Amino acid sequence: MNSYPKKELIPLLVAEDDKLLSLSIKDFLESKGYKVYTAARCDKAINLLDHHTVNVALVDKKLPDGEGTSISEHIIKNNIRTKMILMTAYGSDERINEYIQKGAFDFLEKPIDLEKLLKRIENANRLYQLEYSQEALESYQKSAFKIIGNSPAILKIKKMIDLIAQSDSPVLIEGETGTGKELIARNIFLESNRSNKQFISVNCASIPENLFESEFFGYEKGAFTGAYKAKPGFFEMANYGALHLDEIGEMPVEFQAKLLRVLEEGSYIKLGGTKEIHVDTRIIASTNKNLKEEVNNKRFREDLYFRIAVFNIFLPPIRERKEDIPLIAEHLWNELIIKMGKKKLSPLFSFDSLKNYHWKGNVRELRNHLEKKLIYSSFGEKIQPAVNDISVSKTPKESIIPIETVVRDYVLEVFKRFDCNKTKTANALGMSLSTLKRKLKTWDIKVEKSLKS
Repeated sequence: MNSYPKKELIPLLVAEDDKLLSLSIKDFLESKGYKVYTAARCDKAINLLDHHTVNVALVDKKLPDGEGTSISEHIIKNNIRTKMILMTAYGSDERINEYIQKGAFDFLEKPIDLEKLLKRIENANRLYQLEYSQEALESYQKSAFKIIGNSPAILKIKKMIDLIAQSDSPVLIEGETGTGKELIARNIFLESNRSNKQFISVNCASIPENLFESEFFGYEKGAFTGAYKAKPGFFEMANYGALHLDEIGEMPVEFQAKLLRVLEEGSYIKLGGTKEIHVDTRIIASTNKNLKEEVNNKRFREDLYFRIAVFNIFLPPIRERKEDIPLIAEHLWNELIIKMGKKKLSPLFSFDSLKNYHWKGNVRELRNHLEKKLIYSSFGEKIQPAVNDISVSKTPKESIIPIETVVRDYVLEVFKRFDCNKTKTANALGMSLSTLKRKLKTWDIKVEKSLKS
């Protein structure tokens, strides 16, 4: 016989001194799948709220030891998320609005209609769950997108984020590839008052030149051949939130003028549309190019540059903040362990030793290196120097190994360790099975009893 985990009951509180009414409400709500606590006094109700998670509290206006609103005041004072519904025998009471202002989510007139009560509780619980989910999401995002590092440069950037986040002005983030520019953009967004709205990140380098207008502004049904239904653009999707324009230096000059107009006027017209759409979207741009040089070379509009660079953040490469490298590496190592579903595993090298490498690809290259190390560490062996040895010494040109050869040798080594099992190898390498098969075919690898090439 199969056994299934029991559905967790939704906790409620009924604070009512009329024992018969309290019992009736309790029995009714428990039959609807709620877990019900009861209290006949304010002090007991407050004690329950302090020691138990309660989604909704149903509270009588008058209890033997005080007004029911003292409970809502306690909820507000102590930042308790519980939503309170006030029960009163006086539906026309002029103080009802005052009670609502003091923190009561809703009120219900006596005698109690149980079906109406259930709907009010469901509404209150829905809001509780929504706020709880949003709070949990924000907490997760702030943890997942935490900026790692204690170097003077990073501490300065963290202070700038605190300042910039309070404004709605555009921001330009500059830095080499792989330094973490999107991470900075997300932190500006998460610390702002827009954090409960959409954060849309767009890589301008990945959009075909003839699709910029339709992607950013959207289009109406029938705007062009193939437009079978209306589609919102990036601006509409990020309305009241933030739009991150990654690699903005790759944006065509022709579209830059249209982007500038939206930033100046806060409105645009969809392709095939006739009505002006007004948007309130914060722009956070990033680039690995020197936009001032791009302006001088007529590849980027000067007026757009000044519009997006109201605030400017430069994110230095990790080789210029070496003290951050061990911290970043440890964070990435632990993150990869979780992602790859492995047990806690100590590296066979010192995180401090990673400070001696140039890291041309910055955090992205560091993460790639650690991922390889982790796979080999799973077998309890160090990576062979020919495959992945970090060294600060210069390598003679004639001994440089083509990257494709390195990749091939590495993949085949892992393939042999899994007894030529393609599925296990693909999972270990973090690639799709189809990608692995394609590579093996390209390298003309035939699998029989032993691996041949």
